[in-house]
Parts: sequence; structure tokens; C-alpha cells
Amino acid sequence: MKILTLHCDYIKFKPLKKAIKNPEEIKEKGQIEVREPLVVLTAVEKGDNDKTVAQLIDAVKKTSSEVKTKTIVLYPYAHLSSNLADPDTALEYMVEAEHTLKKEGYNVTRAPFGYYKEFELKVKGHPLSELSKEFRPESLALSPKEVVIRHDEEKKFAESERLNFLKSMTKQKMSFEKGKNNMKGNAELGKELELFVGSEIVGSGLPLLTPKGATIKRELERFVVDEELKRGYLHTDTPVMAKADLYKISGHYAHYKDSMFILKIGEEEFALRPMTCPFQFIIYKSKQRSYKELPIKYAEISDLFRNEQSGELMGLTRLRQFTLSDAHIICAPEQLEEQFAEVLDFVKFMMKSLGITGIWYRFSKWDPKNKEKYIDNPKAWEESQKMMKKILDKLKVKYVEAENEAAFYGPKLDLQYENVYGKEDTLITIQIDFALPEKFDMTYIDKDGKEKRPMVIHRSSIGCFERTMAYILEKTQGNLPLWLSPIQVRVIDFTDRNTKACEKLIKQLKEELPMLRIDSDFRSTTVSDKVRDAEIQRIPYVIVLGDKEEESKTIAVRERGNAKPKFKVKLDSFIKEIKEKIEKRT
Repeated sequence: MKILTLHCDYIKFKPLKKAIKNPEEIKEKGQIEVREPLVVLTAVEKGDNDKTVAQLIDAVKKTSSEVKTKTIVLYPYAHLSSNLADPDTALEYMVEAEHTLKKEGYNVTRAPFGYYKEFELKVKGHPLSELSKEFRPESLALSPKEVVIRHDEEKKFAESERLNFLKSMTKQKMSFEKGKNNMKGNAELGKELELFVGSEIVGSGLPLLTPKGATIKRELERFVVDEELKRGYLHTDTPVMAKADLYKISGHYAHYKDSMFILKIGEEEFALRPMTCPFQFIIYKSKQRSYKELPIKYAEISDLFRNEQSGELMGLTRLRQFTLSDAHIICAPEQLEEQFAEVLDFVKFMMKSLGITGIWYRFSKWDPKNKEKYIDNPKAWEESQKMMKKILDKLKVKYVEAENEAAFYGPKLDLQYENVYGKEDTLITIQIDFALPEKFDMTYIDKDGKEKRPMVIHRSSIGCFERTMAYILEKTQGNLPLWLSPIQVRVIDFTDRNTKACEKLIKQLKEELPMLRIDSDFRSTTVSDKVRDAEIQRIPYVIVLGDKEEESKTIAVRERGNAKPKFKVKLDSFIKEIKEKIEKRT
């Protein structure tokens, strides 16, 4: 018998479907949650007997005494062993252990036997929180020779496990749920267009962007940075993690800890950053500031980490690691209204440039009853919400109000959208922050030489890059604008004798447009097959070169969405057309 004991803050589990032909009957349906338990993951093995069960019970009692809990969860966990007992025997010993522990005054919950289950647990961080043990009946004691044999078997098992991992690396979901009007979701489009890969080995909510997917993200990042620099933003580059003390100052640790990844490094506690603001506030505080410097607009293309629940993870829409077009405007209170208007104008420009439509505005407010989620300062909340409402009304923004949707430090204007499945989500946010300037003791010297407290606007220009990519993919169904397309032009030869002319054409195009993303299809198949493949990959322009084109020194161009190609197109005019479209990002 093998066990793994985990002292946890909680465990949640729910049976999903049968794992064996005749599982035990489920007494309590739905999700079960147990707080502060000692979780005993157990694998009953061939040869286990009553003495093994007694060893299990003694080990559980000893560990529970050491961690000071009488709450036990017995959880059958076959993955601990490759030498499992038959199901009837395993269930009998699990029930025996349960009854014995209950008789001795323990509060025991036993997870149902014979089911695939989903479970979530949070392990405590002390030295006894994770212990593993193996119990072996005396009748199965191994001689030295047998130990060698068993060691070889374990090596074989380790090799089979490695092979299983390798297989899972290539596993792909083959069917996808269709959205409204039979539209494809971003996960299906991402697979079809080879933009990103989801891997069980890497983990849920951690997609791997292929060179094609990375191209789209890179173009969006360049666009954002260029536009922000034009508008006076100062770009920073800050670490992806910090000591937990930083988040204790900001309030994230108290109000947001469950959504953070906490790390223990030596004797210190660190966390992967869920947002960039504390880092940029440290930069602001690195020297005394004057009113003449304000507003200071810090921006960053920042990788952020949030511990999203596995059931909420989907495609590029909701992730555990994502990249945000983040910025913080630190301004004098009298500058707040003007700066908010500038931010909103910038966001509208970005949406128009990216073809983002169907957005509605949500004025997200706090809930005074939710003391855990929000900073407890009713006066500041009322004043900041009144201030935001005044600004929105003055700017004639049409919005809906929503309680309990604010950030923990202030109210937000959320730009909401609906994906192809009809699910509402947030694309971009603008937030007024009354709390963090005080928490970080941020000040500036006004024109009278007095210290004043600035205000902060948190904003994103296009939101999370991955989610914005998901929106654009779903809206266009993969027919991306020319400037965002991973492959912008494909050159096809009519026959093998036209290949050299095609290669020369590609060289000319690259000389005129060095950043043009161009490829070729010189396979020995029909032109219609090659054109169809380009259509499937949503390539904006396909150039076909045959004998007639070589003779007339022109090209045949097929633009995506047009059934018929244009013949006798001069190369200069084609270059001028696509250069203008790329530069204007139309």
C-alpha cells in the first residue's frame, strides 16, 4: 500500500464518471468540500492484508496528531502505484480504514471509489504538510535479488510513464463546440490556423504561441508601444515577481491572495505579479516629484500571472499567464478629469483601429457589504464613484452600473463584449484609484511648496493581448487584416518551369518591403489545390506566376475574399497598394 498525506486548507472533489464497471454507489452527489483536513491519497496494492491496513491507520493517526487535526479525507488514488489490488479488495480495505478511524473519534470523509473525479486542494506550507509512505506485508518482504528485479520493473514503469507523457504532448482536442450562427471559437481557429498549442504537459491556461501566433501578438505590441510613445507614455520594464511584502503594502495580499501564485524561496515569501502597479509606484517614489512633472504616464507590456480556476480557462480568453498593455497615469487631482478623457479617447482610437465593435460600457462599483473583497473606506469609495460618474456623464458615455465588480482599490469603467458562445467578458478597463497612492505614501510638491497626494488612473489600451487576439480571431473568423496576418503574401508557380521566376519575384518583393511576411508553394500539384490551401490559411494575397505572366512581366493577384484573380497587375502598383495598407494598418 502506498499513501501520500497532505495537510490542506481545503479539498474540493466531485465524481465525474465511472472508472470501473461496478463502482460503489454515490451517497452524496455534487461537489464535496472539506476544510482543514489531512488528505490521505491511497493506492491499495496486490498482497495487502489486514496488517497493511493497520499500518495505514497507525500512520494516519500519527500524522494527524503531529499536524493537530482530527479531520481525515480518505481518497483512493490509483496513480500512486502500478501494482494495484483488484477493486473489490481495495474498496474493502478503504471502508475498513474509514470505520476504524471513525470509531476512534476521527471525522472521516471517504471519496467515492471507482470514479474519475476532479479535485482541487490547497496544501499548507509547513514541513509535515506533504509526506509519502509505503507499507509492505511481511509475506512480501523482498530478497536482495528480488529488490534488483523490482528496481528494474520500476525503471520500466518510469520509461512507460515518460512515453505516456510524450504521447500527451501531441494530444489535440479534435472536436470543438460551435458558437452562435455556427461561428468558430478562438480555440478552434487557433488550431486550424496553427496559431497556438495547448499542452497537458505544460498545463492548462498556458498556451504556447507558434511563430504564426507570436507574429500576431508582436504586431499588436508594436502598435500599442508606438501609439503610447506618441502620447507621452514612459515605458518601464519591471520584474515578474517580488517579495510578498510589496503586495502586503498594496493590499493585493489581503484582498487578492487566492488569485496569486505564492512562492517560497529560502526563508522569504515571493509572488508572481498579478499586476504591474506596485512596481511602477516604487519607480515613482525613487525621488521627490514636483507638480511640474505631472502627469507622469508609466506604461509597460507586462507578463502577469493569475491563479484562475481550471474550469474558467478557455483558449486565449482566460489564462494563468497573459500579457497586458498596462499603464498608470499619476496626476494631480485637478488633472484627473482631463486625463481620464484622454485615456478614453485613446481606447476608442485603438478599438477603431482594430475593428473592435459591439462593446458596451459598465460602471463597476463596490459592494459595501463585501468587506473581504474591498478596502474598507466608505467615504473614499463614495467620493471616487461620484467622481467617476461625473466624468462619464460629462463625456456622455452610455453605461450600465454593476455592484461588486470594482477593483479592490477603486471603481472601474469596464468595456464589455460577448464572445461567439454568448459569454460576457471584459476586454479593457479604466480605473480610478484612491487607495494605493496613500498606501505607498506617494506625494508631489505643489506650486506652493506643500506635499500633496496624487491620484492614479490604471488603464489598458487594448487589454490582455491574448484576449484581444481571441476577440479579433472570432470576429474575423481568422480573416485577419493584412498588417496582422502571419503570412501576408504567398507566391505560387503555375508549373515547375515558372519556379525560378517566382523565386526572383520573392527576392524583389523582399528588397522593396523587407518586413513583408511572404512564403511560397512550389509543390508538384495543381494551382487550384495550392490556392485552396492558401484560402484555408486565410492568406490575404496570393500571387500566381505562369508563362503568360513571365512573358508580360506582370503578376496575377488573388485577394482574399475575391473569387477571381486580377490579371496583368504591375509589380510596382501591387507593392504600392500593400505597402500603404500595412503602414496605415487598414
